[in-house]
Amino acid sequence: MLNHIPTTILTGFLGSGKTTAINHLLSHKPEGERWGVIVNEFGRIGVDGSLAAAGRNATVREVPGGCLCCTAGIAFETALNRLVRDSRPQRILIEPTGIAHPLQVIRTLTEGFYRDLLDLRAVLCLVDARNLRSKRHMAHPAFIDQLRLADVLLQCKPDLSEEADREALFEFAAAAAPPKSVVREAPFGRVGLDLLELPRIPGRQGEHPEAHRHTRGCAPAPALEAGPGLPGGWLLLEGGSEGLHTAGWRIGRDFLFEAGALGELFGSLRVRRVKGVMQCREGWRAFNGVSGELAITDVPPSACSRLEIIDDSRIAAAELERRLKAAMARC
Repeated sequence: MLNHIPTTILTGFLGSGKTTAINHLLSHKPEGERWGVIVNEFGRIGVDGSLAAAGRNATVREVPGGCLCCTAGIAFETALNRLVRDSRPQRILIEPTGIAHPLQVIRTLTEGFYRDLLDLRAVLCLVDARNLRSKRHMAHPAFIDQLRLADVLLQCKPDLSEEADREALFEFAAAAAPPKSVVREAPFGRVGLDLLELPRIPGRQGEHPEAHRHTRGCAPAPALEAGPGLPGGWLLLEGGSEGLHTAGWRIGRDFLFEAGALGELFGSLRVRRVKGVMQCREGWRAFNGVSGELAITDVPPSACSRLEIIDDSRIAAAELERRLKAAMARC
């Protein structure tokens, strides 16, 4: 029977590069070790699981359509139990959604049945230091408590930060009690394996404990099978909570896009978050956009194209779908 499986929670606000960091860790895991990954997404489509699965070095389970802090007693525990039962992992990585409050997830993993099954190690948090000088971010309970409850703070975009941003991060860390175990840079998701061995420091307190008790709008969505059965080849799902709105698509493999046209489209969107795995004429591409910054990378083929948009206001899905179809490759 498995006991005390080393487990790490990797938190970070929307667009901080959590999935990139997990892929980096997977690419450096010791040969022969069995790792398991649970990926939680705020949207209902499920894009990050495809991106993490691209590492091909672990079993990946998705929990779409809500925050782990809300679905921890339902879909999260189901996914975790199946992961342990079917894959018998020697290490587990957990990626909550970018607006998740970590407190309930930590409690779930350290109490009851999981107390002996898992060994929860240091909680890692990826943070764009520029956001510590953003009123919008500093007013968001999830952003603040991700920082407060983390044992390790990792500056995810040091190349884009100014000295004042770095100073703000270190000042935040210096004021923490208990002290942070590590504060370091992690450009392009380069999280060291050594951080997975650090112990968790008990006693950290969130600033917004009431935020961890919300439930409305965060019920998990049922898993969706992608493929030829998609109606018309296109499936649109909309949702949202916590003051954010989502629109997501799964698009059958009969539809091919132009990578350049998609890049122009996604780069023009003024939304909180864009992420997609799309089948293009040039090959499969991953699109990752946050606050006007867009990255495009090659990825292995997927079962279908997937796209998720997150914003503060309701997304004009019909107009966006029209623009998506205009970006399709012409035979």
